[in-house]
Amino acid sequence: MKKTIYSVLSGLFMLAAVAVATSCDSKETKAEANESEVAEESVQKDLKIAYVLIDTLTNQYQKCKDLEEVFTKKKANAENTINEKGKNFANQVQEFQRKVQSNSITQQQYESEQARLQKLQQDIEALQARLSTSLEEEYSKEFQALTDTIKNFVQSYAEEKGYDFILCKSSGIDNVLYAAPQYDVTEEVVSVLNKRYNKAAKAEKKDKEEKDK
Repeated sequence: MKKTIYSVLSGLFMLAAVAVATSCDSKETKAEANESEVAEESVQKDLKIAYVLIDTLTNQYQKCKDLEEVFTKKKANAENTINEKGKNFANQVQEFQRKVQSNSITQQQYESEQARLQKLQQDIEALQARLSTSLEEEYSKEFQALTDTIKNFVQSYAEEKGYDFILCKSSGIDNVLYAAPQYDVTEEVVSVLNKRYNKAAKAEKKDKEEKDK
């Protein structure tokens, strides 16, 4: 999950460049070039930029951790279900082989049991595929909601704090070659995200308890 979050959230916004106009008259060209340099310096001074460490965000944002825990359990449950059915199937195959080797079944029984076991194997494989597909679809839906939550919050956070750009850094795909630590707003972003998530979780728990009464 974390690698997916890194790939979706990691990226670098390109800054706008100020073009220098050309002119046949050398004096006008020099004047325009000076104006362009002044304008570019003004843009650079006025830009307010911060960045977020995605690794830290996914490790400390409680919703990320809860989502990972939920799907780790669901995956384990699905694997246990398939493993149990697989063990049961293996026992039935062994019993079938024992009967064949001891010549204790007729040809008709042999063909019938062989067809049944083949059908059972196909059913287990189909169940495994359904469980896998269901988990992937559910995870994709939940992850998209998580991604939207983070992106929407970062946008509102940037607007509130007056940032023109909020970049992201990660240990995986990292287009930010250098970022001074004073522009790191990860801690504040994670703190607010966790407060909002915990508040929503408590409200949801309270509603559930009231409905169960």
